[in-house]
Amino acid sequence: MVFGREHLSQYNHAKSPWFQVAINGKVDIGIEIGNEQKVGLSSEGMFTLVNEWLDSSHSLTKAQKAILLEKLEK
Repeated sequence: MVFGREHLSQYNHAKSPWFQVAINGKVDIGIEIGNEQKVGLSSEGMFTLVNEWLDSSHSLTKAQKAILLEKLEK
């Protein structure tokens, strides 16, 4: 999937950032479509990323939090 402008910070310099979530939970993140250089995260790496982000001063709405909680309860 390709990130839209609304997904990127003002500091983004990647030409066409993308991500792919595999069925086994591994995640690849790239800076440009067609460029094979990427960051690959294991399920543990993805957990660490999300956990650290949730510990930061994120600004999720109540609706967004409800969606995440619903998915975690499955």
